[in-house]
Amino acid sequence: MRTGVPAVMAVSATVLTLALTGCSSEKDGTAAPTGFPAPAPAATSAPSSSAPAEGGSSSPGEYTKQGSTLKIGEKAVVPFKSKTNTGAIGVTVTGIEKGAEADLASLNLGDRAKGMTPYYVRVKVTNESGTDFSYSSLGLMNGLLGDGSRAQRVTVIGKFAKCDSDHADKTFTTKGASYDSCVLALAPSGAEVTGANYSASTYRDLAPNTDYGDDALVWKA
Repeated sequence: MRTGVPAVMAVSATVLTLALTGCSSEKDGTAAPTGFPAPAPAATSAPSSSAPAEGGSSSPGEYTKQGSTLKIGEKAVVPFKSKTNTGAIGVTVTGIEKGAEADLASLNLGDRAKGMTPYYVRVKVTNESGTDFSYSSLGLMNGLLGDGSRAQRVTVIGKFAKCDSDHADKTFTTKGASYDSCVLALAPSGAEVTGANYSASTYRDLAPNTDYGDDALVWKA
């Protein structure tokens, strides 16, 4: 599994920086996962403990095994931590939409986005354990190019109507609560964003199984 981390463009209305970011599930965090997807088996599940999660309700009966490959529209259930609360969330890539280079004009990316095509990775996040995950953000999703490598991710600080990277609000505290988000990924000339990954390696210790693993979950059409 390749371990290099691509650059992430962080954009605000007044400041443009090119930076590497780490994983975060806190309210104000932006993140990029630290691994590339390895060849993965078909989606399977690893059983979880029925004991209550610290700071929240009990975890669900199953976690989706890391390294699994899912189809667009299929949900993965993963362990999750926000602040001091641990539990589980559902992550579903609901679609990948191709944009136009002109869409990026308002972000003032300059030459760094020249010739790049934006893709909008649509994601639905659900609260699977009834844990208080209010104001948390997913933060670990990336677009994948056709060869399996990561597309360049743009983190927008503020609003971008084409792809709003939203986070949970104060009501994301009950089982079944959900919110929609979006990951803005850029593909170079001649390439397309055809999938996505969620690399939750930093949360592997939250799972009750010592063999939960640290490979990314992958979604493909």
